[in-house]
Amino acid sequence: MRRYRNRLGVKGFCGVDSIGMSGGLALYWHESYDVVVLDKDERHIDALVQVHGETAQWRITCVYGEPRVESRHMMWTKLQNLKNINDLSWLVIGDFNEALWNFEHMSASPRSEQQMLAFRDALEICGLVDLGFKGVPFTYENKSSGAGNVKVRLDRAVAKNAWRNLFAFASVTHVPSPCSDHVALVLKGEADPGPTVGRCRRYEVFWERDSTLPEVIKEAWEAVGVVQTCPS
Repeated sequence: MRRYRNRLGVKGFCGVDSIGMSGGLALYWHESYDVVVLDKDERHIDALVQVHGETAQWRITCVYGEPRVESRHMMWTKLQNLKNINDLSWLVIGDFNEALWNFEHMSASPRSEQQMLAFRDALEICGLVDLGFKGVPFTYENKSSGAGNVKVRLDRAVAKNAWRNLFAFASVTHVPSPCSDHVALVLKGEADPGPTVGRCRRYEVFWERDSTLPEVIKEAWEAVGVVQTCPS
């Protein structure tokens, strides 16, 4: 994972190797950020973040949740223990391996309400609020067809209100990947500036259903006046 630093154009790196073909965590950062890694294991990387020249310091925890249902309570206990370390503005992002609500799970078999309730309770105790998303509704699909197909929102970003106040325009976008059964989470701390060029106007075919269209076109041409063309 360390070799990807050059491809990403960054110098900072902290990683946890995968076990077999699953798991593994990596945190990369640009040199314009001061990052102090507090703790790491196969389920999380916990770090402090500060931009050079700014006073605000905040905290990020990257997670890979327990894949086994019977062990999932260990992840919720870990989150609660991490919460007690300090009172900084806190962002937690990654694959929690659990959904929050029934509508975040689509398959032939319903998801356990008890599992989801335990996840919701853990976030409430930690004061973490879901940041929402733009894009496709599910972050994981098992790629099976028919009744065997499963789609779930397992990946998300959650944060304390203090972090949300620091990044009031933060947004999360789900970006599908051809190389993974999970989407990528793209988190932006600032609002998009929007297009800097003029909007391109296009002709819409459905306008032709309006009986007043010929008159509108005639008035538009009359408003332009006489147009002179140069001889070719």
